[in-house]
Amino acid sequence: MKLLALMFLLASSTLALAGDWKDVTGIYALTPADYLDPPPGQKGNTHFRLQLTGDSAMDLYDAMPVEPIEDECTGGMAKSIQQMRCLYFENDGTYECHFSINIAEQKIEYGIAC
Repeated sequence: MKLLALMFLLASSTLALAGDWKDVTGIYALTPADYLDPPPGQKGNTHFRLQLTGDSAMDLYDAMPVEPIEDECTGGMAKSIQQMRCLYFENDGTYECHFSINIAEQKIEYGIAC
């Protein structure tokens, strides 16, 4: 019984060290690859497109180990790693992150167009 309790304690402490799970805020859509102007016949559900906001976006922005640069489209401060982009808007203190998951290929792709 003591061994079982010790195993449970060790397992739960490992999960605690892995990070705190939090609610995600934002919106999503299932879209074709070319969501703005899809060619005829393009499947409409190949990409899981995400726009994170609030603490979800702030945490991801802060975790990106790159220097922010001014985003020409929005005027916000942007951090990008490959196709994943997060923005910080200093005027109102808000964050957004945009990216999509190519479902079939299981890779990150761009989120929204400028």
